[in-house]
Amino acid sequence: MVSNQKIIAILRGITTDDAVLHIGCLLEHGINRVEITTNSPGWETSLQQVRQRFGSDVQLGVGTVTTSDQVQRCFAAAVDFILTPNLNPKIIALAKKHELIVCAGVFTPGEIFTAVDMGVDVVKIFPACALPRNYPQRIKGPLSQPVSFSAVGGVEVGNAAEFLRYYDSVGLGSALYKPGQRVADTAARCKLLL
Repeated sequence: MVSNQKIIAILRGITTDDAVLHIGCLLEHGINRVEITTNSPGWETSLQQVRQRFGSDVQLGVGTVTTSDQVQRCFAAAVDFILTPNLNPKIIALAKKHELIVCAGVFTPGEIFTAVDMGVDVVKIFPACALPRNYPQRIKGPLSQPVSFSAVGGVEVGNAAEFLRYYDSVGLGSALYKPGQRVADTAARCKLLL
């Protein structure tokens, strides 16, 4: 069993026609942290529609943020958090200036320490499947402050609970949602997490 409060639903490729329907389904199953990626068609329109429909019931984030322009657009859309695929000091500094919660993609111990020094809120280990599941426990010892770890990349419905033994949250992408799938399929996948 997985605590749905520890899941970030990654909706890569979702269309504006599908965003409200699928996020409504996720909310019905207790998943309220949702990431719409910048490489999804009409992602800004989706953000507006989702926020208008669900308000603060959903913690809304934007993933695959790689440019300063995207950070500015996220801020303008009043999102709750952003996720980066890599550790980009310029992007992180701008997001922090706008008081956005930053989840930055890292892999190595050096990147983790740098991310902490830059004030990243959540360290996103990507791809998490390429490392031992207890990787955060091996790194936390030398860190001088508590750090929130999120596992993304290779996390599936069937192994999410195992990752959550060591991580504070997990990002579920294609294991939970694939572009064009029916809402009933999203619901079925959510039920497998219970």
